[in-house]
Amino acid sequence: MFDYHVHTAYSPDTYATMEEMAARAASLGLEAVAFTDHVEWVEGDGATDYFRPESYLRTLEHLRRRYDGQIELLAAMEMGSSHRFPAEAGRLAAAHPWDYILGSVHWMPRSDGSLARGWHREGFEEGLEAAYAAYFREVAALAEGGTYDCLAHFDFVRRNSWAIFRQILPLEPYREWIDAALRAVIERGKGLEINTSALRRGMPTPLPAPEILRRYRELGGEIVTVGSDAHRVVDVGADIRVGMRYAASMGFRYFARFRRRRVVAWIATDDT
Repeated sequence: MFDYHVHTAYSPDTYATMEEMAARAASLGLEAVAFTDHVEWVEGDGATDYFRPESYLRTLEHLRRRYDGQIELLAAMEMGSSHRFPAEAGRLAAAHPWDYILGSVHWMPRSDGSLARGWHREGFEEGLEAAYAAYFREVAALAEGGTYDCLAHFDFVRRNSWAIFRQILPLEPYREWIDAALRAVIERGKGLEINTSALRRGMPTPLPAPEILRRYRELGGEIVTVGSDAHRVVDVGADIRVGMRYAASMGFRYFARFRRRRVVAWIATDDT
């Protein structure tokens, strides 16, 4: 098993140290963990100017020596809205030997062009339908022009509308933007993350929704990874096997393993 979405105290919304997260992963017998700490450039986001890559990498190297031969620890990030900040994202991606970069959308545009927190009620103040449309348009823009290896929690808006309002909208009205995003991911040789955090919020399946994952497969998508999106020690590795079985049920035969931002191995779904 491997968990490709774990946050540490190098993210502003996590108190657990990298040492604590690594110890938990090792105790669970995970084969690999990616420490995907938040990077943002949107003014007002707590992650903007928070991430310290040099300190992060020093800590990671120390832990790699400690757990050598026991667990693979990946140098990773979760970059938010990198399509809006291409110069900054490009510089950071090129500055260090990263193994894996998740791309995500946490901020959604309003009708006046300003940005709203997508995980908060303000992201839905123009209505759920408008929020879904704005979100999936933004995901398509990220997929086409952002810096990433896999897109994180592709339908993050569904998780948030459920968490805040206990409502989830049908996805058919947003099919144009969903398809545009999926096609861009495939054309660029990138992948999708299966994010199991939705299960901890009472949703029936991981993200993305079954119809999105099926559509990705129909269009020729092959690269998938699995991540817990853990922000607490107890959530490291949470529901990873469920996520793997979910991918297998959608027709995916392999999961991708990354190193230096390239797929270096494929794990057969039969092995999960």
